[in-house]
Order: sequence, then C-alpha cells, then structure tokens
Amino acid sequence: GLERLLNLLQKYNLKVTFFIPGWVAENYPDRVFEIVQDGHEIALHGYRHEKLDELSYREEVYVLETGYNILSSFGKVYGFRRPYWEVTGNTFSILERMGILYDSSLADSDVPHELELDGGKIVELPVADYLDDWILFEIERMNPSYVFDMWKDEYDSLCQMGVSYFSLLVHPACIGRASRLLMLERLIKHILDTGGVFERGIDIVRVFREGESL
Repeated sequence: GLERLLNLLQKYNLKVTFFIPGWVAENYPDRVFEIVQDGHEIALHGYRHEKLDELSYREEVYVLETGYNILSSFGKVYGFRRPYWEVTGNTFSILERMGILYDSSLADSDVPHELELDGGKIVELPVADYLDDWILFEIERMNPSYVFDMWKDEYDSLCQMGVSYFSLLVHPACIGRASRLLMLERLIKHILDTGGVFERGIDIVRVFREGESL
C-alpha cells in the first residue's frame, strides 16, 4: 500500500507526515528513505508500536529514545503519535526533553493548541477516531462510499464553522486497497477544489507558534 499511497501523493504534489515505529525504519530503511526523498516528514510512533501504559518509566524512556534515535538517522524528528492511543503521565515530558515539538494523539479539541508541561510546552495537533481509516475499514468494515461521505461532510462542516484544521489518519496497508485509495483520491480532489491545502505536521506547528492563522 505504501507505493500506491506515495504515487497518489506525488500525483497531486502533496507533502504529509508519516508516523513510523522505530522497528519499521530499522528493518525497512529503503522505504523510509523513499518517504523522506519525496519531501514528507517522518515522526515518531514508538519502537515496536508498544502500549506505553503497560511499561515502567524506564521502559518507556528506552522505547521512546530508541525509536527516536533510529528515525533521527533519516532526518530531523519533530513529532510523535502514540501507539494504540495510550500514554502515561510521563510521556509528554519525556518527549519534550527529547526535543519533540508536537504530539498528535489526543482527541480533546478540533484545533491545534499547546499542552503545558512541567518545565516546557508541546503543541498538540488533535485527532479523531472517525477520521482514522484503520478503525473504519479494518475494524468496522465500512464501505468506502460511506466513509467518503462522512469525511467529506466533516471537512465541509469544519470549513463552514471557520475551523481550518482537518486531521486525516491513514495507514498504507489499509488505505492502499484499490477501492479505498480511489475514495481517498476523490476526497483529495474535493479538498483541493474547495481551496484546502495539505501540510506536514511540523509546518502547521511553525505557523501555530508564529501566531498566524492556519
């Protein structure tokens, strides 16, 4: 699915963020280089997609630092997304100390905002489970046409409300199925036709920190 997704992004000259477990980058470096060479951002997604809330503090530090160090060999790493949507009370502070600038894991808002930490801050780019292809396709087994209508309606509704942030989560192995990929292309066309743009996570964070409109 990765090759199909990259080809689709190239077709429309879109640059996005890939959240990658360190183990994947370690074992499939050529694929990660391909992502980077296409101008996409790479961001941290654990080491082996661990459930962080099942780890001790030392284990969590080890997992995050190991994944970060592996990904950093391919380029600068600014962002993080939690595997299995699980974090601990220490996760964000560990990430901030490592130099991570933003997280994209929480469903506490529909606009970017800052999380206040002991000794620092981290920008949150929020997510929503109904914009996650894995849940809709691999768990709920929804029809691509239904998902298209739901995603399009959400995007259009946010635009009407003046919210200029829409975070879509797709997994190459999931969205790469033929009917799903064609559905994604329809959505991309709709967003572009209505004046929308696609941005990497770090680019959104840079605008946010400069106090500019998204």
